[in-house]
Formats: sequence, structure tokens, C-alpha cells
Amino acid sequence: MKTLKPQIQALVNRLGSLLKRRWKRVLIFVVIALPVIALTNFLRSEPEPEYLTAQVERGELVQAVEVVATVISEKDLELKFPVSGIVDELLVSDGDIVIAGQELARLRSGSLNAAVSAAQARLTTTYAELRALEEGARPEDIAIAEAELQNKKASLDFAQSKFDAAVDSLEQANSKLESLQSEAKTASIGEVASASSTLLKEISKTETALGVIEDVFEDLTLQNILSQAQPAEYSEIETQRKATYAAIADFIFQQRGSSKDFREASAALLASRTIINDAARIIQRAYDFISRQEPLGLFDFTKKETLKNSLATQKNNAETAYNNIDTAYKALQDKVANFDTRIATEESNLVTSKGARDQALADINTFRTAVAVSEAQLSLKKAGTRKADVDASRGRVQSARADLERAQADYDDTILRAPIDGTITKVNLKKGEFTPGQFSETVAAITILGVSPYRIEVFTSEIDIPKIDYKQPGELLLDAYPNREFPVEVTEIDPAATIVDGVPKYRIKLDFPESFEKLLKIGMTGDLDIITDIKEDALYIPGRAVIKNEEGEDIVRVLLEDGEVEERPVVVGMETITNVEIVKGLEEGEAVIVLIK
Repeated sequence: MKTLKPQIQALVNRLGSLLKRRWKRVLIFVVIALPVIALTNFLRSEPEPEYLTAQVERGELVQAVEVVATVISEKDLELKFPVSGIVDELLVSDGDIVIAGQELARLRSGSLNAAVSAAQARLTTTYAELRALEEGARPEDIAIAEAELQNKKASLDFAQSKFDAAVDSLEQANSKLESLQSEAKTASIGEVASASSTLLKEISKTETALGVIEDVFEDLTLQNILSQAQPAEYSEIETQRKATYAAIADFIFQQRGSSKDFREASAALLASRTIINDAARIIQRAYDFISRQEPLGLFDFTKKETLKNSLATQKNNAETAYNNIDTAYKALQDKVANFDTRIATEESNLVTSKGARDQALADINTFRTAVAVSEAQLSLKKAGTRKADVDASRGRVQSARADLERAQADYDDTILRAPIDGTITKVNLKKGEFTPGQFSETVAAITILGVSPYRIEVFTSEIDIPKIDYKQPGELLLDAYPNREFPVEVTEIDPAATIVDGVPKYRIKLDFPESFEKLLKIGMTGDLDIITDIKEDALYIPGRAVIKNEEGEDIVRVLLEDGEVEERPVVVGMETITNVEIVKGLEEGEAVIVLIK
């Protein structure tokens, strides 16, 4: 310790000497640098945010339009129908005393009345469907579904039995057809053989007949005459004879050694019949040619007759051959027709059996589907109703109720009612005439003098006018009576805007349901809240707590218990002047941030 003290003392002395020499620089550092460093540290530090919050509350939410009201005097009311139409009933006349709500006149409204009835029927139907879903399937419904399923299964079994029977019938028809075709083939062997034998025999006779023509033309006595005259007809006959002879030879060659069926044999008989017919015509032509030759020299009358008789004999042979071929063809055709008829009948039976089988198969598929559907329906009945189905049905009920309200409102527009108690001063309507409604510049339909001379007149913006409708209540707080609220009711709404201070406004008039004549004075002003909607048991938060994110969605900043902030999307409903309804996204009691400091 003793050795350290001199060293510490020396260090202190040196620092003191340094401060004495550089005290100005140290002073500048203390005055300037230290505040700058402190300010920099302050700016770099992030202050803790302060949140202004509100709790998600549940309760009654009242939507109102706030306007400045003025007390006016308007005893005479000019009433018009809000829609055009033909006057059907006129229920008052000049001088009648009426009460508020009393019907004064009606327009023809048959279609609108029918629309109300139809809407009421739809509401009843949808409500019954909702009740049925909420109650679920009854034991009787399940029993009916089970019975229907058993019925479908029985139908499926019956269709299966029909299919099995149709398959058996098809197999029998197919077997019978094959047997008949085999029988026809067996029978055709003998018939075809007989026809082929006749064909070759008769065609050979024809071939021989054509050979006789050649022998006749080669007779020396005839040749002597032909060589001198050289007639052209002789050459033509000879050419035709050779061609037909060659055709016969070729036909005989094709027929030998080939097996045929009914149809091939019939075709061969037809072909041979044509050839034989051609040969007969050639023989006839040769006979006629010989007949025209004049006897000359050795070709005397006897020789001519001998040659003619020879040709006549062959002509008869050819005609006999033609007839024999024709007979064989007809016999074969009769046999073929008999088998064709029987085969066609069995083929028709086969097609019928296939149709029955296919129809039975289609029935099987149909009833299988029906069974599957019935099983699914039975399972649905046993499983109970899904919440989504109930919610969807409730939505349909709400839609049907809205349709009814719309139809009822359209129907109510055809009825002109007294807005206040009073006396009818003028009726400008006649039964059966057309009235153009309130949008026309014509005179009022009915004029009424009110019992109370005082009304309320207000002007509202085009943003609020869609929320306001007839018969809506209001609460009036006059400046002259700051502690008293006066009830009023909307009775008139101008269809067109009125320019007020350069801004388009819509004029609304309201009436007092009771008399306050002793308290009111013309020109009194105050604040009026027109109640446009009320929701019971609604979740709501201050309107300032709802903001938009970058995607334009409504979000709310929720302050969690651990101090963290969560941005949560919400679905908003009805909005009031200060609060907004939360349809989805928040729970009662949660804290939402209204403002961040």
C-alpha cells in the first residue's frame, strides 16, 4: 500500500497539470458534447405508446339520424298516392272527420294483393321447412324411408330376375338359330347338288345345240351358195355363235369341281338361263337364215328342209334346257325362301331377346341407383339435421319475410291514409279515374285540415335519406324545453331535393301523435333524432375503433392481456352516430384500441 500511494499521487498531479493547461477544451466538451450526446440518446429511444381503449359491449343499439328541427304551422295537408293507378274505392267525402291511420281511398291492386298472398305463402312454406329441419326426422319418416328402400331393393331383385330370364331366352334363341342355319346348310347340299347337276346337263345340251349350228353351216351344199353370195348376216351369226359357245365353255369350266351354297347355286342358274336364252336366239336366227335361202344346185328343197329340221330340233332342245333350268331355279328359290323365312323369324326372336336383356340390364342399373339414393336419404334422416342446413333455411325464411314486407309495402302504397286527425276539406278524386301519384305536379288527391296546427320540418342529407321511411318515430328536444322530449312521427318525405345554402337537401315533415298546442310556438328549434333502426342484444364498439387495412378490409386493433396488439378483421353491421355493430370477429368483453398516443 505504501508503494502505491506515491504512484497515485503522481497520477493526480499529472491530471491536475493537464487540466490547468487544457481547461478551455475540457470546458467546451462539457458544454457542447455532453448535451448533444444526451439528445441523441433521447431521440434514439422509442417511447412507450399509450392506448385509449374501449370494451366490446352487448346491448341495445339504436340507429338514428340527427337533424335540426323547426316547428311550423301547417293545418292543411295535401295528400297524394305515392304510386300511379286507377281509383278503385273512395271512402271519404268533403267534410268528413277522420282519425290518423284511417283509410281515405284505394287504388286497384289486384296483382299487388296477389303478390302479398304469394309472398305470405312462400314465407309459410319456408318457415315450415325450417321447423321441419329444426325438429329433425320423425320415426314415421324413417320408417317410410326404410319401406321405400325395401321397395327399391325388391324392384332391383325383380329386374335381376328379368335379366336372368332374358339371358336364358337369348341363349335359347341363339341356339335355335344356329340349329336352323345348320339344317339349312345340310339341306342345301342335296338341293345345290341337284341344281348343279341339272345346270351342267342343260348347259351341255345348249353347247351341243350350238355345235349343230356349226355342222349345218359347214354343209358343202350350203357353203357353195354362201361362198358365192357371202351374206353379212352369216358372218354375224357365226360371230355370235362362237362368242356364246366360248361363254358356255368358260361357264362349264367354272362350275365343275366348285362347292356352292343356296345363293351361289341360284346365281349360277340365273347365269346359265341367260346363256341358254342367248343360244336359243342364235339358233332361231340361224333357222330363219336357212329358211330365206333359195334352193340352188345341190342345195335343193330336200336339203334345205333337212338342215332346217336339224336346227328346229336344237332350238327345241335349247328351249327345253331353258325351261328345265327355270324349274330348277324356282324349286331352289322356294327351298331357300322357306329357310330364309324361318331363319328371319329366329333372327327377329334373337333381336327381341337381346332387347329384353338390354332393357333388363338398364332397369338393374336404374334400380341400383335408386337403392343407393334411398340408402343415402335414409342415412341422412338417421344422421339428423346439420347446422348449416338450418342456417340456410333460416336465411330463406328471412328472404321470404323480406319479400313479404316488400310486397306489403307495395300494396300499402295503393291505400291513402290520414296521417293525422282532422277534417276532409277537398276530395279531388273520382272512382275509376287515373291518378299519377305524388311525383306529378297535379293538385293533391285529398286535402285535410289537421286538428293540431303544429308540425315539425327538417332537412336531411342525401346520405341519410335512404334510412328514413314513413311512420318512423322521433325524439324532439326543443331549445325552449331542454329537459323535455316530444315524440313525433315521420308523415311526409319529399321525393325531390331542395337546395339549402347551395347544398341539396331532402325535406321531411313529422307530426305529433298528441297535442302540445299550449307549449309550442311557430319558429321554435331544437335537435331531432329520427329512430331508423333498433337492434336488441347486439355486439358493438365505438365507430372510431374500426379502421381500414391496405386491402381496404375493416379491421380492429385488439389489445391482448399480455399487452400485444392484434389486428383482427371484422364484419360490421348497423352503424350509429358513435357506435358500430360487430357481426363477426369480436367477443364481448374484449378490449379494442380507439386511439394510440
